[in-house]
Amino acid sequence: MINLGLRAHDFMIEDDLETLAAMIEKNGIHYIQFANGISLPALTHNGQQISAGLGMQVARTLRQHDIQIGVLSSYFNLIHPDQVLEQQGMRQFKQYLGLAHQYGAQLVATEPGSVDPSFKPTPANYEAPIVQHAINNIAELVATAEKVGTKVGIEAGVNHPIHSLATIQELLTTVDSPALKIILDPVNLLNEDNKQDLYAILADGLQQFGDQIDAIHVKDYTFTTDKTIVAPGTGEMDFDRFFKIVNQYQPGALVILDEAPRAGLEAGLAHLQQVIANQANR
Repeated sequence: MINLGLRAHDFMIEDDLETLAAMIEKNGIHYIQFANGISLPALTHNGQQISAGLGMQVARTLRQHDIQIGVLSSYFNLIHPDQVLEQQGMRQFKQYLGLAHQYGAQLVATEPGSVDPSFKPTPANYEAPIVQHAINNIAELVATAEKVGTKVGIEAGVNHPIHSLATIQELLTTVDSPALKIILDPVNLLNEDNKQDLYAILADGLQQFGDQIDAIHVKDYTFTTDKTIVAPGTGEMDFDRFFKIVNQYQPGALVILDEAPRAGLEAGLAHLQQVIANQANR
């Protein structure tokens, strides 16, 4: 059966870990994606100051509510045009890799970044030297992960150098390491040309990359001329079909509800849990 999780910060509770954990537990969720900079912004100076002790404190509080961090977030612009900021992000990510075990986590995640620091869509992200720069930086992070016994998770998207199943494959072929994992988000890979292909992208990704995928993101959306994320159950996503495909290729997968609007979040989680329960009872 699918193991459903969510991004802890989608509950929009800041610097009150006990209340946040209690809210997550109340909604029947046991696995989360956790971002220090968003859930503990004041305590961690927006995620820039963490420690082994803090990690142990977070892990202990979550355990008391039967919650585990499946993905530890350290999202930064991997190819920032300002080299100083890029290197600051690299150093911080390596720190998170070194402290992940204290948080009870193994996987530290980021996106591949953009040459535009405002993340406006730009074809420059697809140019071969930019893609190679992103791959080189990921390889450097993976080398650190190998040393400390953790894993790097990369979440591809259409406005990043790693933006398709083909570029994910290029990354995995070039950086051939068990310490490199993929967070597969098929909605992130949709554009105007392939917006009808969501379930094929999901199935193809799961089939191609197999156990190189450590987590899967799911979200509801609408897509006419632009893609918009909406509350679960109100958009185009067929969650029953989505979860069937995931179970076919990766039974018991960690599927994280991503970017869910705060309004209606509890109802959205209940809807997804019901879909998963119905599948288990068939």
